[in-house]
Amino acid sequence: MAKQERSEINVEIRARLRGVEKQEEVPAVEAYLFSSGGRLLTRGAVNEKGEARLKLSSVEESRQVRAVVGPPVEKEEISIAELIRRGAEETRFRIDPKDVSPVVEIDVIRERWRCWFGRRCSVRGVLLKRTEVDGVTVELPVCHATINIYEVDPILVILPRLPDSVLEKIREILVHPPRPQRPIPPPPPPPIDGIALPFLSPQPEPPSLGTPNLSFLSNSSESELLPSVGEEVRSFARAASIHELRHYLVNHVDIVRPILCLYFPWLVNKYLVAQAMTDDCGRFSASFFRSCTNTDQPDLYFTASQKWLGFITIKVYEPKPVPCYTFWNYECGTEVRLYTSHPLAQTCSPCPPVDAPPDWVLVTAIGNLPLSRIRGCSSALQATTGPSNLGLAMQLGDDPSVFDGRPFGGLLRLRCEFDNSLREALGVKYYRVSYRKGTSGAFTPLTGEVHRHYSFEEGGELNFPAYSLGPKVVNGTPHLYEIPPALPPQGQWSYQDAREDLTSSKFPTAVLAPAAEHGKYQLKIDLFDASGNLVDADALGISYRVPVNQDLSSPVVIETEDAAALGLVVDDDGDGKRSFLMTVHVDNNLCTAQVHKPTLTAPANDCGVIEYDPESTTDTVTMPYTALHPNGFATYRFRLKRGVQDLPSLTQTGQAIPPGNFSQSASVGELLGECPIAAFSEDLDVWAMATDGWGTLSQYNATDHAAFVLAPEEPEEES
Repeated sequence: MAKQERSEINVEIRARLRGVEKQEEVPAVEAYLFSSGGRLLTRGAVNEKGEARLKLSSVEESRQVRAVVGPPVEKEEISIAELIRRGAEETRFRIDPKDVSPVVEIDVIRERWRCWFGRRCSVRGVLLKRTEVDGVTVELPVCHATINIYEVDPILVILPRLPDSVLEKIREILVHPPRPQRPIPPPPPPPIDGIALPFLSPQPEPPSLGTPNLSFLSNSSESELLPSVGEEVRSFARAASIHELRHYLVNHVDIVRPILCLYFPWLVNKYLVAQAMTDDCGRFSASFFRSCTNTDQPDLYFTASQKWLGFITIKVYEPKPVPCYTFWNYECGTEVRLYTSHPLAQTCSPCPPVDAPPDWVLVTAIGNLPLSRIRGCSSALQATTGPSNLGLAMQLGDDPSVFDGRPFGGLLRLRCEFDNSLREALGVKYYRVSYRKGTSGAFTPLTGEVHRHYSFEEGGELNFPAYSLGPKVVNGTPHLYEIPPALPPQGQWSYQDAREDLTSSKFPTAVLAPAAEHGKYQLKIDLFDASGNLVDADALGISYRVPVNQDLSSPVVIETEDAAALGLVVDDDGDGKRSFLMTVHVDNNLCTAQVHKPTLTAPANDCGVIEYDPESTTDTVTMPYTALHPNGFATYRFRLKRGVQDLPSLTQTGQAIPPGNFSQSASVGELLGECPIAAFSEDLDVWAMATDGWGTLSQYNATDHAAFVLAPEEPEEES
């Protein structure tokens, strides 16, 4: 027999799965060899006989090698820690230069190899950047970011290994809950299935199941800080032994989570289990195998990073402390929502989940206010819409049965979404937006510049050029705007200025519809082909749609309805081609606020002093004021202070309806209280209701202030 060359070592791994029953399915098995320091040396499948032969390079001296038997892992780079977490079995053995065919036997008990089945957990999510435009929160997807997914030590693993000294501190917190001394991070909004468009975001609701639940972070009172801790728990914590307390907390983990978050965050460890990359819509997905030692739902923590200038890695999402932002008891397959406000987080164009037939134009919003909240553009408001309130806007929370609505004013930014098929399949490349006063007569095209930004990297620098949508002249047809292509010339769409980059057309009402010309205006949308010819949308099967959702901040999908069914698609000029036509009520009038002299038996003097008869403190002081909007589109508030003390019972609020003459009155005794002489301040605010869709127009507001003194009459001198 020829002598074997000592160029390699053949290691035979004999894996034995114990406890296999007859005709029972067994998992696929793989063998791994690691250096003593944890570097993967080689790997190979275990055959039906439970054997694997792995080759190692020859060695000059003896060394220790770690053999692991476990489930197959798709990753090229795998660690022993990951395999052990997934239930693999490990043994260490000696590699000797003289032994070129070592045999290693590894037994895997039934409890371990059974957990290799069905332990995969899929994770879905979306990363969004929250920015503010005029005080309104806008959400945009963060694209091409690396998401690190960590599994956090479950509470049931943390509690048994806590030192007694920490348990004693937890006991003290339960018995005498202190208030946190450090600032507490605000809770993130609850995750909602689906993808959010960057519309007006409502105030965060209480976190829902699967959300990083930070509701326990309030420091206003002990009961709010630890809401689960009642007197029964405190009594138990006061009297229990350390062993009893530990056992009790294991069975009441909801009590422990806020304590770890607030006081012991460093006790929580995390382990990287998966990575993913966000797509152009900020979405990501990944999967990992859950730990064999943890039968509970996985507890997940996320971070996100992006490349800046091609080589600098920036963490754009890494909330701390970890236990405060852990998705406890994550339900595999559900979507998580991660929010960042990092100034360097790069965003992409929103990906609207529009529910509409093919070949659609969705007339989405004016500013950040969807058409579903404009009277005449929504079936939900039709029952209470009439000629007088047509075109008025309804904010969230407004009751349409008792509130007619708010007018528009300032710069109105019409926002539209276009199905990609218009450009790609139907040859429709341009649109035009026109306006007119009233409901008849000729339309005038709008001509404000509209553009969108995109980003790309070149020469190690990140560029953010603007892509002009118009106005353009196409074969002699003026005032056309380009339907945005699906992708920009380079890179991806990037929202550097959310308000500007979400605009499809601009209607400067302060110039084109000044205060003296308030009333109903109409906006019209027409479509044109690549040669600048007006197209027949009906003939091409193009449908105009409007949103149904009253709040588009985070819908599962944007449900739409046919604009034609609402009477919004008409042939206004008799050419046989119908256009989209909507009405808006515009009012750019200023408010008036004026506080007049108060009177008792006579108006206050020029020094603001009113003398009263100490024997007649039931006499009435009248405080007149004017709170006016020429058409009643304003609200007001009149407040009164005595010294620095508010007098809330004398506050008046209402709508500033012409002629706007109001007054407040009170007796001398009511005003003075215990004071024989007192100074009063009158504060009047009148707030315009006009909106540009992003917010109310504060430049139309008015305010006024005045002061007076109530002093006793001086007795007349005897002659």
